[in-house]
Amino acid sequence: MKKVQKQKKATLESLWAYLDESSKRSELEFKKMREEAKQRSKEIDRQIEEAKKRSKEIDRQMEETRLQMKETDEKIREVSRQLGDIGNSNGDVAEDYFQNAFYKNPKLNGEIYDKMDFNLKHLPKNGQKGDEYDIVMVNKKSVAIIEVKYNLKKNNTKDALSKTLNKIDTFKALYPEYKNHKFYLGLASWSFTKGSEKDIQEAGVAVIKQVGDKMVINSENLKVF
Repeated sequence: MKKVQKQKKATLESLWAYLDESSKRSELEFKKMREEAKQRSKEIDRQIEEAKKRSKEIDRQMEETRLQMKETDEKIREVSRQLGDIGNSNGDVAEDYFQNAFYKNPKLNGEIYDKMDFNLKHLPKNGQKGDEYDIVMVNKKSVAIIEVKYNLKKNNTKDALSKTLNKIDTFKALYPEYKNHKFYLGLASWSFTKGSEKDIQEAGVAVIKQVGDKMVINSENLKVF
């Protein structure tokens, strides 16, 4: 009986020892897991903080880029305005030159004109088309309409001719007293690129340009419109 009790006691002690050892191992593993979780949490926090810093840096760079683009846009607008002013100034100077030249010598195709108007402008009104005319010369039987360009290039000639030809109908509507007059057209420019003069002459429009200090008119193929 005593032997059985000793065996039971040994078994219980062994079981308690096993449970105690197992508990200690579990506690160590739990501590290890908790430490690892703590380290992972710190790493995640570190990564989140780095992501926030990167996000702030990206925002800063984007704001810097936006400001640079705004500054660039402002510079482009300023350059465009300056170029526009230069273009307008050149156009005004060209108009002044040819207007003064015709004022001193109001002739076209051998005809002398006794009335001249410069920079005529008519805004659309009551359904009627408006238009602008750089130089208009009139006598008892003819009307000469001269359009002035600073530099007439080959690729712009067709458009310039079309706009000039369309001015006749508008002019007749605005000034019906001249509807039975003969109409002549001219394109004046300080410079013509190669081929543009030929296209203008073939359309029956006078080519008017500056040669040296004189105005030269080529009206060889001038048509009556």
